[in-house]
Amino acid sequence: MKTNQRIKHITSVVLIGIMLFTCLSLVGLNREDAYGAAEKTATIYVTMSVKGDIAVADGEVMAEVPVKVKTADGMTTIDAVMEAFHKEYKPDGYLCDQFVSKLWGIETSNTLFFINNLSITSGVKSEPVKNGDRIIASVNADDKYYSDYFSYFGKTAITGITGGSVTLCLQGFMGMTQNADPQAIPNAELGIVSEDGFQKLDGIVTDQDGKVVIQLDKDTFQAGKTYYLSARGTVPTTATDWNTAGNPAVNVDAPLIAPICKITVDSKVAAGVKATRITHLKTKASKGKVTLTWKKTKGYKADGYQIYRSVKKDGVYRSIGKTTAKKYTNRSSLKKGTRYYYKVRGYRTMDKKIVYTKWSQIVSAKAK
Repeated sequence: MKTNQRIKHITSVVLIGIMLFTCLSLVGLNREDAYGAAEKTATIYVTMSVKGDIAVADGEVMAEVPVKVKTADGMTTIDAVMEAFHKEYKPDGYLCDQFVSKLWGIETSNTLFFINNLSITSGVKSEPVKNGDRIIASVNADDKYYSDYFSYFGKTAITGITGGSVTLCLQGFMGMTQNADPQAIPNAELGIVSEDGFQKLDGIVTDQDGKVVIQLDKDTFQAGKTYYLSARGTVPTTATDWNTAGNPAVNVDAPLIAPICKITVDSKVAAGVKATRITHLKTKASKGKVTLTWKKTKGYKADGYQIYRSVKKDGVYRSIGKTTAKKYTNRSSLKKGTRYYYKVRGYRTMDKKIVYTKWSQIVSAKAK
């Protein structure tokens, strides 16, 4: 009898212990989730178009501006991003209760928002955005027919060489439509957006296919600098006349919502260094050290090489040293039996800026 009671007592204690452990684990998980959520930050890139021009604030072009927003699950909303964006660049310039009533300091309800060149499908307070997304926010120009035409270049960023050329294609759709098939936009004037606003490039307009070739002449596009290209123009189309009985369709010249493309201009040498590859990376492990050797493609010299290491192939790589030779010996922080992963890139200093080659392939070695 006592034995049975003892077994029951032990069983009860074990069950209670399991329950307590489970509860504490759940609490720990909840706390961990809560803390983890608080630590997560999404970076969203914002472009602000104001009646057809990219906005400028204190000399900074409001194109592809990185905005950091804390999230609970990796997702946030346009509303949260706009709050953070305006807090930084235009305090008290944004207001949204149920609908947006002020954007970029302008009191208006005539606004549109796009994510990754697509129309949003719900309100700004509920439309989700995630890390890396691009938001285009527009204060529209047409307050009569609301015909503003969303436009975008086929590429949001491009690298060119001074003296060479780049080709862009401009396309878009009526902003009020839900992701209509994009159409080529002809006869749009291209220009550079700087702290002084939009500066037209003489004679540079899109053709009937929306394409345009831009010569990167040395006087306008200097090596080592970055430029923001945009476009101005209208698109002949039809819109709804909301102010007339029956809401008839009317012919309009729809103003463009400003597109943006960031162009990085390199010299021929810088471009050559960036295209240079590090090849034949090999490792050899011996007691207390791992020796790396590699080669470089011909054509452009490197001032030196950076060596990065990780304990996981897809993990975080950290710099462990640099050398001017095509050989490096890793002696520090090696743990016997651990496999280490390595990659190498070259670098060259030009006009006080560092230009990097392409990364080598990843190779590994087990420390001895």
